[in-house]
Amino acid sequence: MGSSQSRPAPISDPNLYVVAPSSDSSTSPESPSKPPANESGFARAQRKCRKKKLLYDACYTAQLSSKDEDCGELFDAYRTCFLKVMSTDMQRRGVKVTGGSMIGEFMEESEDDK
Repeated sequence: MGSSQSRPAPISDPNLYVVAPSSDSSTSPESPSKPPANESGFARAQRKCRKKKLLYDACYTAQLSSKDEDCGELFDAYRTCFLKVMSTDMQRRGVKVTGGSMIGEFMEESEDDK
């Protein structure tokens, strides 16, 4: 075992082991560190809207098994978050958004709601 890995922790089955994460948090996706300066709009949208996506994914999974869940509002919240981050990034970079694109339609909807 290298010094970057900690000792395996036994699970209830004596034949299975889980390696505990190392103390080096630089590779951890959950790291609260500052996002990279060159983070793309898509990566930023994924990062900023992650909680909304997880809520929607959990609801959708439950919906597949029970058919009693209505996940429409959760999807709309995730969609709005994602498209808002993407449209802001595109405006910041000076990218022209066409009305026929998904982001263009979102921006038109946003203007109509004002």
